[in-house]
Amino acid sequence: MNKTAIMLAAMWLGMQITAGYIAAPVLFRELPRVQAGAIAGELFGFVSYGGILIWLLLYLVGRLSEKRRNRPPYTGKLVLLQVLLLTANQYLITPVIDALKAQQGNWLLNLAGGTFGMWHGISATVYLAAAVLGGWLVWRLIRLEWR
Repeated sequence: MNKTAIMLAAMWLGMQITAGYIAAPVLFRELPRVQAGAIAGELFGFVSYGGILIWLLLYLVGRLSEKRRNRPPYTGKLVLLQVLLLTANQYLITPVIDALKAQQGNWLLNLAGGTFGMWHGISATVYLAAAVLGGWLVWRLIRLEWR
């Protein structure tokens, strides 16, 4: 596994934790709700797009490394699960939250229904799952790389 790719994943994990559990609470404590939400949304979008790219890169690098070195599998399915979590949150759940804030329709909202609080809770749960999975994957990939 490429050490640079693992370092990128660790940096993403730091951004994920910082945006969700340090910056967002401070924003909502210090700014008006609408302004804090807009800034937090931009932060989360940046972290999500970066995470999708980084984890896809890690998957590709891992697959190449696995084939070249004849190593045992490196948890590629879990890396793809990470990509799925980040993609679902960014492209499925976030648009529903945006539609609810703007009082507009959304195909998933029309299909599943729900309130802002419910969808925000789903998004927060997926965000936490991605952070926990990311932490475990970074730890696992570091162990695989340096053994």
